[in-house]
Amino acid sequence: MALVASDLGLGVDSHAYWAAWRGEMYDHAPATRDAFLYSPAFAQAIWPLAQLPWPVFAVVWGLAATATVTWLATGARRAWVVPLSLLGTLEVLTGNVNWVLALVALLGLRHPGLWTIALLTKVTPALGPIWFLARGEWRSLGRSVTWAVAVTAVSIALAPELWRAWWEFLSLHAASTGGTVGSDFLPPLAIRLPVVLAFLVWGARTDRVWTLPVSMTLMSPVSGIGQIVVLLALPRLVRTSHADESSRRQAVGI
Repeated sequence: MALVASDLGLGVDSHAYWAAWRGEMYDHAPATRDAFLYSPAFAQAIWPLAQLPWPVFAVVWGLAATATVTWLATGARRAWVVPLSLLGTLEVLTGNVNWVLALVALLGLRHPGLWTIALLTKVTPALGPIWFLARGEWRSLGRSVTWAVAVTAVSIALAPELWRAWWEFLSLHAASTGGTVGSDFLPPLAIRLPVVLAFLVWGARTDRVWTLPVSMTLMSPVSGIGQIVVLLALPRLVRTSHADESSRRQAVGI
């Protein structure tokens, strides 16, 4: 079943997460079958789930992605719910983690520790700490950094050899940031990086919270349409931001 699913593109990403513990974790190059690109901490976090048979793992992962995509879509106006839900179809079918990053984008400003998830998976979309830094929100910045350091330290203590392997893996394939990885959906990451960071800082300084998930989407290390799922955080995020702003205005009597 794993072979068929992979051939069809179904669960092509989630199968790599499931298979990470069933061989050398970082033996597969990016854009190859069962390539595991994320940190050992992510593999350790899903280890209990990865002990399930592959079909069960695929179903559980797919249901979680479906539920999240649907919930995020229902934050928009009723006419947009179905189109936005369909936007997440590819994400559900391939089993990537972009739906998790959408949750981080939505909840990470109130719970800074969640940015650790982005940092220890796709790395470059972990933009919450930069947002906090640009706004001078030192407490949130400190909490995000503390969580990242703590989780990383525990993970390294449990499996230092895997962290060495991941670092070697990243170093070996670092040159790919100078070219297009995945599709031609976006320019190479090396070109996007300074532009997106400037855009994010502008958004943080001017209270444009919508720039955060947009920046995360643009900062995906692998170019492709699946990363658009992160934008599903926008309806609920913007609505929450407006509610918070109204509460602040009422508090100061404006």
